Amino acid sequence: MTITFETVQLPFKVGDAIYVNEKYGKPLDEKAGEVDEYFQAEVERIFFDGRLEEISVITSPVENYQMNIRTVIYVVKPIGKHQELTSVPVQLDLPIKEPKLFATEEELKTYLQNRNQIDDTLTPNSPA
Repeated sequence: MTITFETVQLPFKVGDAIYVNEKYGKPLDEKAGEVDEYFQAEVERIFFDGRLEEISVITSPVENYQMNIRTVIYVVKPIGKHQELTSVPVQLDLPIKEPKLFATEEELKTYLQNRNQIDDTLTPNSPA
């Protein structure tokens, strides 16, 4: 039996500094205020198929089988003003339809602005 693996292109590798489009605590030096909408982090580890039900299982006699990865989990360690916070997993479903990881803060802010404009167009605020 031959097992092949589907080629998967991931946006970042271990050691990359990225911005994560998820809320994650507030820095200790900020006593009050809201939790930041996103944070900067460094990629520590990458896991594939993080849940048991997504692991490939062969249930019939086949000569060739292709394994497909549907979930990637990036374990990221906050850096910068959030560096005192602990590492956190960020799950990405493949193919990536809703990005969570960005190379720069500018890319993330542009994405959020564009998403907000689309949301405002599709669901305009009702007059009070």
